[in-house]
Amino acid sequence: MRNSAAASVDISFKNLRRLYLFALLTIAVTVLLSQLLIQYNLNSQLSDSRIINISGKQRMLSQKLTKEILILNFVTDTTKSKEEIIQINKTISLWKFNQNALENGNDSLGFPKEKSKALAALFKGIRPNFKAIIDASALFLENKKTKKESAENQKLVQIILKNEAVFLSKMNQIVGEYDKEALKKVTLQSKTEYAILLFTILVLLL
Repeated sequence: MRNSAAASVDISFKNLRRLYLFALLTIAVTVLLSQLLIQYNLNSQLSDSRIINISGKQRMLSQKLTKEILILNFVTDTTKSKEEIIQINKTISLWKFNQNALENGNDSLGFPKEKSKALAALFKGIRPNFKAIIDASALFLENKKTKKESAENQKLVQIILKNEAVFLSKMNQIVGEYDKEALKKVTLQSKTEYAILLFTILVLLL
């Protein structure tokens, strides 16, 4: 009888030991997953923050480029004209780099290549306006370098002004979409972390 009771107690302790080890292992795994998720979320939020920041700068750079083109259009001094052309080329270079990084991704900046359907459609829509400004600016600068003053320059300025206004409006939509998608990610990440916490508490209670 005593042997039977002792055996039963021994089995119970073994079962408890297994459950205890299982609980410890489960908690360890959930804590590890939680930490990995937190680190991933932080990196994702930093990337989203940079993307929104650069998208906002694109609006500023488009306005800056237009302003510099307008100034150059009325500059008659050769030295001053050369300085303005150098500055405009720098602005165009940065503007093109940022737009390419946003649309096609950039590993060094941490910008993803894959995009949502909404963002892909917005970038496709803004591309003609962006290209029109780049092409018109390049031709305008070439005319200025060769001192080719004609009615063509005024047409080019009008093309830049017209497309810059559209680009600005569409870029506002892109910034808004990035902001909306970043908020969705944060909400989803928060819910996931709460789910992990509740699961950990449930294991502890069991």
